[in-house]
Amino acid sequence: MSKVVSYVSGADRNNPDEARAHLYAYTKAGHLWPMCDYGWNRSDGDRYSILRGWGSARGTCAICERRKAAGLRPIFRARPHKTRWL
Repeated sequence: MSKVVSYVSGADRNNPDEARAHLYAYTKAGHLWPMCDYGWNRSDGDRYSILRGWGSARGTCAICERRKAAGLRPIFRARPHKTRWL
């Protein structure tokens, strides 16, 4: 895995004010990876679509915050889960 350089908050493009924002780890290789399974918010957990740098009126996901604080790796492959969007 490439080293995590920074984190960016990302709001769901389809629902930025109703869904919590998630944290995405930006790696040295130039990739963004969600910090929790729910950061994969499209195509039943297979893709994500975010507004980079945007927060949410509901705040940031507590799971993402805990994983970042613990220094855990981002989620490279999410478990399949139902999403509202494509």
